[in-house]
Amino acid sequence: MDPVIYFRRRSAIARSEREWRVEEDALVSRGGSGAEKRFAWTDFVSIRLCHEPARLKPWRYVFELQPRKGSKLVIDNAHYVSVGRFEDRSATYTPFVRAALRRLAVAQPGAKALIGETPKRYFFLLLFALMAFGAIAFALIVVPTPLDQLPFANIAKFVIILLMLPIFWAWMLKALPRGVPLDAIPARALPPEGPG
Repeated sequence: MDPVIYFRRRSAIARSEREWRVEEDALVSRGGSGAEKRFAWTDFVSIRLCHEPARLKPWRYVFELQPRKGSKLVIDNAHYVSVGRFEDRSATYTPFVRAALRRLAVAQPGAKALIGETPKRYFFLLLFALMAFGAIAFALIVVPTPLDQLPFANIAKFVIILLMLPIFWAWMLKALPRGVPLDAIPARALPPEGPG
């Protein structure tokens, strides 16, 4: 198997591009100094893929790998060019991630990748969304509106609150962290194909 290679510079602090290489037995990282770190495919305990936009990088996708020992590896499709400028490297990022997922699936049959938010972030998002939904519903009931003059004002407000519920639940279900088999990664976890 020929190694699949991906290059990216993370930030202004990085002196050069870092090389990430998918090899038969390991994920290899090589910095500008030439020093290599090898991470055996069997050593990863968690995998996460998601669309995680950031300021100046609305197209950013992230591939996170947690080795058994050491800190989490965070690899994204954003290459630092200069202050405030990033390049979308999805054309090489996506094949690299797919190759890594294939090697992980061979090394760890039955392993799953977390798609979406982390459980901790999801909890806080859910808490924030519930508070926001409650505040909107409370404001609709308490704050005087032109609807209050109508004889069916309370029913109309209740219907508006009920109509907000499906939007709230659809958003929460979309953000719900879920594990998926490595050979069935949904398209939304990787950058879209083609230009863009």
